[in-house]
Amino acid sequence: MMWKNGELFFQVPMPKVEGRPLIVYHPAADLNYINSWSIMAENEEPFILFCDEYGPRYPDDLPFIEDGLRHEYFTRIANPLIGGRAYRNSELGYQNMLIQRQKNATEGILELPQVDILYLDWLEPFSSGKPQSFHEIMPNLARHVRDGGLIILDRKHADIAPSWFAYSNLMQSSSNDVCIEHIGRGEWPIPYVDLPHTREVEAEVFRVKNTIRQKGVEDFLASLMMERRLKPEELKKIMYKLPPRWPGHPDRDSWMERYMDYLDFPEIGEPYLPYPPVSSWKIREYSKWVQSLIDNPSQLRPISRIERKLNLGIDVILVNGDMTDHLDWLLLKGASLITRGKLMDDCLSKCCWLQDKAVNLQPKWKRPLISKLKWSGKESTPNLTTKMLDLAKGPIVATIVNGDASISQLKNDLLKYKGDVKELIIFHIDKEDYQ
Repeated sequence: MMWKNGELFFQVPMPKVEGRPLIVYHPAADLNYINSWSIMAENEEPFILFCDEYGPRYPDDLPFIEDGLRHEYFTRIANPLIGGRAYRNSELGYQNMLIQRQKNATEGILELPQVDILYLDWLEPFSSGKPQSFHEIMPNLARHVRDGGLIILDRKHADIAPSWFAYSNLMQSSSNDVCIEHIGRGEWPIPYVDLPHTREVEAEVFRVKNTIRQKGVEDFLASLMMERRLKPEELKKIMYKLPPRWPGHPDRDSWMERYMDYLDFPEIGEPYLPYPPVSSWKIREYSKWVQSLIDNPSQLRPISRIERKLNLGIDVILVNGDMTDHLDWLLLKGASLITRGKLMDDCLSKCCWLQDKAVNLQPKWKRPLISKLKWSGKESTPNLTTKMLDLAKGPIVATIVNGDASISQLKNDLLKYKGDVKELIIFHIDKEDYQ
């Protein structure tokens, strides 16, 4: 509810958007993101809550964030390209996402498009290292909020920083490009979610008028979720396939097996992780959301590829580009990655699910899978391509340019190959490779 000039309104007038989630930014959130999350969940509209914090309180690190029944509330999903960790709750019934980054908020806010809602409870990062008032801090922050968006100023620190709450009903920036209007005091006395650290919230609510048009939203959303980086025909292949659990987080069957062991042998202790959901999505909701992306391809930002296809006994796809830019595509194809150690670490840090079929030629603590490995040049390991194919964990292999980067060497290497690999994808940065 909201109060304005003594009059009671039964809801805060949240911004409306079409065909996408609300973008909410909560800088320097610490654990108070539980409260901004609760407010957005109460709004019952799709949203993304983005938090930058020097020391982020990730919900899957100790102490874990769980509901009153010891169920996992935030389920970890694929890392966003923009950095940090991402989570969602499968019970809300609509698209939602929490993103936590370890980043200075003054830098992080510059990497986002204008947001729909800016949730603030700690203005210190934006005060230039010295005490400043609302009128000195807020105009610069308001430029990061789109026209018609809201600033919600949590009164959590009203007693220790009263200057942050010395505002007028209407304030314009010195250049008149933004205007901030106080529209009331919002109150959320009963937390919407059953989570620890959730409290009743009292906040001042401001509407922003901004002469600068919001842009870059679809590009930003594509940096957060893999589905928005795929083509419609690729989305059709996954729309009835639930995203897998985050590696290292037990699925429900594994958790139950561990719990049954505890019942038989109490001395081993209860499972230390909360009871997990089946998936980060319900299948009906996931397929409905993916179908909405298929129906609105303008929302998608598929990553283009420059490809050449050859048949050298097996199908060969030569891709001019950086392998790390195409990991979504490789995951969709079920490719077995075979690379040197450093590149493998980079790939798996960006798309961890590729590890199931990955072949690390240079494991840190074990003997190399190919002895005396020399990757490129005239002195490269003989028959390196077929030696890699023999290590493959599937019919599709992805690697990078090797040997002397010639089609003739590749052809000779594959001439006598009789294994199970049907398709070889080779990434190369230099256009002159494989000419």
